[in-house]
Amino acid sequence: MMPGADARLVAKIAGLLRQPVFFRDVLVATRDQPYRAILCAWSEIRTRHALARDEFGRYWLEEQ
Repeated sequence: MMPGADARLVAKIAGLLRQPVFFRDVLVATRDQPYRAILCAWSEIRTRHALARDEFGRYWLEEQ
């Protein structure tokens, strides 16, 4: 895990990414967290998982 990445926040964001979501929806769902913590968690997820993105800009965890 990246230094500074909160495991609970990583798990929450990964849960959101089980279906297509806009990044702004991730921000809204985690608005009680500092923006830097959200970015660290997002980076951790991108390090561990492939993210798919559609033509509308929605992200989700890609099946591997």
